Amino acid sequence: MKTFVNNTKTKIIVIALVVGLPLQMCTTNNDDCNCGPIAGEFFDITGMDLSSYERIDENEVEILEENEAVAYDTYDGIQLEYDVDFISEASQKSLGFSLISSAYACSCKQDGYAGSKFEKLSNLTVTTLNDFDEDHLAGSVINDLIVVKSSFRDANGEYLQDFLENYAESNISDPYLNLKVDRKPILDENFKVRVKVELSTGEVYEEVTSNIILQ
Repeated sequence: MKTFVNNTKTKIIVIALVVGLPLQMCTTNNDDCNCGPIAGEFFDITGMDLSSYERIDENEVEILEENEAVAYDTYDGIQLEYDVDFISEASQKSLGFSLISSAYACSCKQDGYAGSKFEKLSNLTVTTLNDFDEDHLAGSVINDLIVVKSSFRDANGEYLQDFLENYAESNISDPYLNLKVDRKPILDENFKVRVKVELSTGEVYEEVTSNIILQ
C-alpha cells in the first residue's frame, strides 16, 4: 500500500508539472513575470513610412541618405513601416496554477503582438520613378522584381505577387515589411520608387522613397 501511494503521488506531480509548464509559458503580461503593461494586443494602421538601408555586417544596418551611393551587394532593401495605434481588448486571465518558478519560460508580450485587429493587405504596388531596364521604364510597376521579407534578418523571402496571394485572407501580422529589388538597375543607377498600399478596410497609403545610387 505504501508503494502504491508513493507511485500515485509521483504520477500526480508529473502530471502537474506537464500541465503547469504550458500554463506558465502561455501567461500574458502579469506581475509574476515582472512585465510592464502594454498599450494593446492589436494594432490599427494609420499611415506608413519608407526607409532604404545598407547592411554593415550580419547584425547591423544603416539608413541610406538622399542620393547616397550603395553597392547592390550591400544594399538591404526598403523598410516599409506602418504607423499604428494600439488597440486593447479585454482577455480572459490565465490560470495561476504552476509548480514551476516564473523565472522559467516567462515571456513578456509586446504592443501589437496579436497583429492588426481588422486590416488585410489587399494590394501593394511598387512603381519605379526612373528607367530601370528596357522592360521597366520610368512609371512602370516593378512588382515582378520585388522580393518581400518579414525583416532584415529573414534570409529567404518571396516575390511580391506570391506574397500578396499567400496572405490575402490573413490579417496583417507585423507592422513592417522589407522590400528588395532582385537586381541592380541597368539604364539608370538612380533608384527611387513609389509604394502604394491598399488595405481591406478601404484605406490607401502612398509614399516615395529617397533617391539612392544603386551600383
